[in-house]
Amino acid sequence: MTQFPPTPRGLQMLRYVAGYQRAHGGVSPSLDECAAGLGLNGKSGASRMLALLEDRGLIRRLPNRARAIELLVDVSIPTAPDDAPLHAVPLAAIGAPSI
Repeated sequence: MTQFPPTPRGLQMLRYVAGYQRAHGGVSPSLDECAAGLGLNGKSGASRMLALLEDRGLIRRLPNRARAIELLVDVSIPTAPDDAPLHAVPLAAIGAPSI
């Protein structure tokens, strides 16, 4: 599959997914988390953006599987001084119970 460069907004999504996966042990974000992370109004916008990235050959998703996003390109992730990714939502911020 031919890869095409991402749009600026698509690059934000790629960085968000990569940062989320890094912060959560390889688990991909849900559509709701992608929408919240990028400031979108609903998960339909996140779904369309992921579909565009898939069409461009930058990600792969498994059909009918939640959180099944595989990055096919290397993405640089901005990090904080403590090496935490800046494009990730901590579990506590999305209402997940702390372990």
